[in-house]
Amino acid sequence: MSHSAQTVRLDQSNLEADYVAPQNSTQTQLVEIWEQLLEITPISIRDNFFEIGGDSLLAVRLFAQIEQTFGKSLSLSTLLQSPTVEQLAGVLGETTSPSWSSLVPIQPNGSKPPFFCVHGNGANVLVFNELANHLGTEQPFYGLQARGVDGKEAALDRIEDMAAFYIQEMRTVQPQGPYFVGGFSSGGLVAYEIAQQLHAEGEQVAFLGLFDTFVPGSFPPVSNSERLARHWRNLFRLGAKYPLKMLRSAWLRVYNKNVCRLYQLFRIKWLNWPYERKRRYIGICIRRAVKAYVPQVYPGQVTLFRASEPPMGWYYMGRDFPTPDDWYDRDPQYGWGNLVGELESHDVSGHHGSMLKEPHVAGLTEKLRASLDAALNTAELTGSNHVS
Repeated sequence: MSHSAQTVRLDQSNLEADYVAPQNSTQTQLVEIWEQLLEITPISIRDNFFEIGGDSLLAVRLFAQIEQTFGKSLSLSTLLQSPTVEQLAGVLGETTSPSWSSLVPIQPNGSKPPFFCVHGNGANVLVFNELANHLGTEQPFYGLQARGVDGKEAALDRIEDMAAFYIQEMRTVQPQGPYFVGGFSSGGLVAYEIAQQLHAEGEQVAFLGLFDTFVPGSFPPVSNSERLARHWRNLFRLGAKYPLKMLRSAWLRVYNKNVCRLYQLFRIKWLNWPYERKRRYIGICIRRAVKAYVPQVYPGQVTLFRASEPPMGWYYMGRDFPTPDDWYDRDPQYGWGNLVGELESHDVSGHHGSMLKEPHVAGLTEKLRASLDAALNTAELTGSNHVS
């Protein structure tokens, strides 16, 4: 059980005091799913998913069960606009499918220019919810989720294509620059390419922020002897469960790739793919895009936010990823030093998987807000912010 879920259990009296029972069969089924996933009972139909222990990982399991139970495939971003059982049941009860866009208004209010932030390998933007909330109501915050997460559109597998598509989406809110763009993990590469394409079009990019994003191939290749030595060290660290972990990971990689190829080979329509299969295939497409992408020199400034701790459990992830063995010897510029006109770096608490969560997100927000304000002060704003 997560720490947040445990905290909620300690405050059970508050849940019961605000409890509202399900009013129909859809709400009853959703409550049962929520209670099973969150390990909390009772859950009111007006409880907020994120406030009672829900996160992006649980949301993935939730929406897989929703598809199995109700036969409807929804984007995870639906939870940002409909975070309660009551609201989510309303979405499921609609006769027409809700409109979908890669652009998700996580926090659309405020007088400042909008900040656009690109998804990581998980493809969804729920991970930005806490960051957007901390930035406050004066900073509009839009997440960019991967095409295909709605279960209807096909996934993209080139960074350049993702960037071009997301620029189209951004312009529905902000037709002209200056633009404020960022991305988490692999999404930082897409944000970098967005800045490249906007710059090539003569648009001004006032801010480009990368959240723990490495240049592909920025870690030295691992020799066969070093790879073997790492396996031995990992076996010492983890014991007998390490070879089982490696076998399971290898099996899942092969299984997921080949099942997706079979779906394509037999031309099974994307709409008919199971929710979990679509999600895994989008992840494969993102990793394929990252592997093929070669960043070009960008003349502008880049702001890099680096996690200060090595990733938890990241003991061996292949040639291009850091492990505890070489984490502290990594290039402090993450490979960006020779590619950008100016690089500004900030260390934030937490590791790659926790820097966007409490308690670390507060420190990240402070540094991000200062960087956005500084960029806004130096940007050549003309008249309005061009926000429609």
